[in-house]
Amino acid sequence: MEYKIMTVTELPDWSLIPQAQIATYPWGGEYRPLAWARLCFVPGRGFLLRLECEETDPKATYAKINDPVCKDSCLEAFLNFKPELPGCGYLNLEANAKGTFLCGYGKDRYGRKSLGDLGVPYPTVTPFSTESSWGWVAEIPLPLLQQVYGEAEFVPGDRIKGNFYKCGDETKTPHYGSWNPIENPTPDFHRPEGFGELVILP
Repeated sequence: MEYKIMTVTELPDWSLIPQAQIATYPWGGEYRPLAWARLCFVPGRGFLLRLECEETDPKATYAKINDPVCKDSCLEAFLNFKPELPGCGYLNLEANAKGTFLCGYGKDRYGRKSLGDLGVPYPTVTPFSTESSWGWVAEIPLPLLQQVYGEAEFVPGDRIKGNFYKCGDETKTPHYGSWNPIENPTPDFHRPEGFGELVILP
């Protein structure tokens, strides 16, 4: 699948940013909450990411950075901002309804390192909620990407790769949803071969 990343010059009106629907549940289960992601690019600043889900009582027990928030009700984005560079990996950005944040970098599930271990500052994450939904917004600044990838130049037409997820490993009704389909017999979001393409618009 392909997602179009809008370019904006200031903080966006999120209602105008296209949605990437997290609507594929390859591992079954009747609980499939509506969830979606939005991503935009601010030249000279970085990327703004917003994930949201229709849930009224999300489980949110973890409270420390890099806690295993995937066991709570969780929204996630895995993004490789420089897939054209040999050997580069992807960032996994995961947060629960409290805004408790886990973020690491690596080529696959194994050997991942937290941004703290890499000496890189974490993105700013802001949770939000309504009576019927919850989510979080993160800013991924260009200096962070420069530290991770060694370069942070982005122009219209550039493509990044990634996927967006909704999960809850240890919730009352475990569930595993994705934006781009994943082909694997068991739940596993760390499947970069299942990433979709995200293209930056002018």
